[in-house]
Amino acid sequence: MTLEPYSLVKLLTDRYQDRGVAAGAIGTILDVYENEAYEVEFSRDDGTTIAWFAVSQTEVKPVTDKNLVIISSQKNLHNLCKAAP
Repeated sequence: MTLEPYSLVKLLTDRYQDRGVAAGAIGTILDVYENEAYEVEFSRDDGTTIAWFAVSQTEVKPVTDKNLVIISSQKNLHNLCKAAP
């Protein structure tokens, strides 16, 4: 299954712990490569980037839990509002 840019995915491996990203982390697909790989960005709750790197299609799965997306969006909105002047 090929995912689209800006889709949310869950990391399935601990292979990238040295980059600050553990299994279970939620990331956003930035680019889709022809060789069944994705460029994925992983961010903190405040929106700052932890890391971005290419992963194989087998290392991620799509996030299908709509509640997770809503909670994440609300938390980011709250953080943005707190940071506004």
